[in-house]
Amino acid sequence: MQKEDNEKKDLEVLFLSENSRKLVQALSNVNSIKILQLLGKKDMSAGELAEELGLGLNTLKYNLDSLIEIDMIRVSEVKWSQKGRKIKVYRPVEKIIVLMPGCRNSCKEEILGTFLKNTQGTFASTETIDSKLNKIDMDIKRLSFD
Repeated sequence: MQKEDNEKKDLEVLFLSENSRKLVQALSNVNSIKILQLLGKKDMSAGELAEELGLGLNTLKYNLDSLIEIDMIRVSEVKWSQKGRKIKVYRPVEKIIVLMPGCRNSCKEEILGTFLKNTQGTFASTETIDSKLNKIDMDIKRLSFD
């Protein structure tokens, strides 16, 4: 078995953008929600998900690709079938997503700082609040140029 090496992301802040539109679109899809619910119970391959949900592989692949694109799921490992085919096993990404519509630049840092201070100790990583705020500040500057 080959494990995929992916950095864990535990907090994502989205302002109204193409990324937030994709997130909302994927989460409004019934099949995507069912996939996330199943993966919340155990890691599964596309074949297992298709069988459990009664979906065709094309429909399932579309939903898996959408969820991967918005970083809601990732490949946790790669197995090999008896026929020598690569089988990807999927798992949900554990993170908190904050969607901030209608917030002007002057309030973004204040709101994010308050959010992080109120949730201190609930994140899986050992990053400090200051380093998270610095990263968010950089993201805010990057987003203001989009």
